[in-house]
Amino acid sequence: MTAVSKLVWLAFALCWGAIRYHYGRRARRNRQIEEQDRIYEIALLILSFLGYLGVPVLYLATRWLSFADYPFQPVMFCAGIVASAGSLWLFWRSHADLGRNFSVRLVIREQHALVTTGVYRLIRHPMYASALLWSLGQALLLPNWVTGLAGLLGFCILYFGRVNREEALMLKTFGDGYRQYMRHTKRLVPYIY
Repeated sequence: MTAVSKLVWLAFALCWGAIRYHYGRRARRNRQIEEQDRIYEIALLILSFLGYLGVPVLYLATRWLSFADYPFQPVMFCAGIVASAGSLWLFWRSHADLGRNFSVRLVIREQHALVTTGVYRLIRHPMYASALLWSLGQALLLPNWVTGLAGLLGFCILYFGRVNREEALMLKTFGDGYRQYMRHTKRLVPYIY
């Protein structure tokens, strides 16, 4: 059954990549006019990418991490499917709601608009929320302690290294409109945090 869990994780990862590729291609047509700390952003993305993709692929392709395997648990596997499916939906929906405003790095695009509709009406950072769900799904789908912790570490690096800088950029760009938006929404979990 571990082979099945690996295949399911791989299928979800391919879907995640397809979503990012599709919306990234579309967004590149909208010229960026301001970018925040390019080198820092790239370093954050690489480090988080290692946790979300690098370590799991190493686990899928080699036996190097087999020392951290634990027995396959059907309940955890099913919960992993639910978390990963929820993550993919939220990831897709947040990209779709952002439209041309989307960027992998912290940038302001030409004709950038503050998006407060769709999933953004409930939380300010649905992509980070989807990344948190992804790391949970990864931990539940792949029966290996190292891959589970790598996903969580990838999320923490990206979220804690970036969210305050992203909100500062939004405040600088949108001012009182973003302040008002912050008063009515939470960061990751609707009505809670």
